[in-house]
Amino acid sequence: MTYAVLATNPERREIGIALCTITLNAGRITPLHHGLLPMWNERGLIVTAQATANPMNAHKMFALWDEGRSFQEIENKLAGEDDYFSWRQIGAVSAGGEIYGYTGDDAFDHKSHIIGNGSIAIGNFCQGAAPVQAMAAALEDGREESMAERLLTALEAGRDAGGQFDPERGHVPEVFATLMVFDDKQPWPAVDLRVELDLHAVAKLRRLYEQARRIDPMLEAMYRDPERTFDEYHVVYDIVDAQV
Repeated sequence: MTYAVLATNPERREIGIALCTITLNAGRITPLHHGLLPMWNERGLIVTAQATANPMNAHKMFALWDEGRSFQEIENKLAGEDDYFSWRQIGAVSAGGEIYGYTGDDAFDHKSHIIGNGSIAIGNFCQGAAPVQAMAAALEDGREESMAERLLTALEAGRDAGGQFDPERGHVPEVFATLMVFDDKQPWPAVDLRVELDLHAVAKLRRLYEQARRIDPMLEAMYRDPERTFDEYHVVYDIVDAQV
């Protein structure tokens, strides 16, 4: 019961993922990233291992990728070692621009993935094909946006197209959502946000993103010009006071 969007832009040096699911605390197992900190690396990867998730497939992918294996070679290796590989769904993007997607025949219906220009939309247990199709279209339409905005808008498109669906219960809410973006501007993620146990997790993720990016000037001052830290620190209090 997970749908996600991953994208990479080597020219702008941006890479990221947005993902949501009904499963609480899903961040323990997906998404995973490798080689993107503390600095930009074209061999860096972001992977989502979802459906009946096996995060070991992501960790094995990282090791094999570091050996110089292609995605097809990696898939062959994983399929030979995971007895339940047909139940898995995997999406991956590299900082250098390579894209990979796998949807096993036994993953939860509806399941699919669409590889686009530097991006992949991927989902399972969705309300038909529409959510993945909507995410893929939004990824293409948002190519000129910032990476965070492009991913978040695409995730919202998947939600608005029906999101997750249980044949017995009908539509089910997203209670976990995450947005992660890496670039070459600092030794920490450009965006790293999660929402837990919220029946409107994607909407909450949007609100978090709009607030969190106000903190960037303060973090930049702390890192590059400590004397200016408290010139920018007021925003931290502004955000807290707005919640009280």
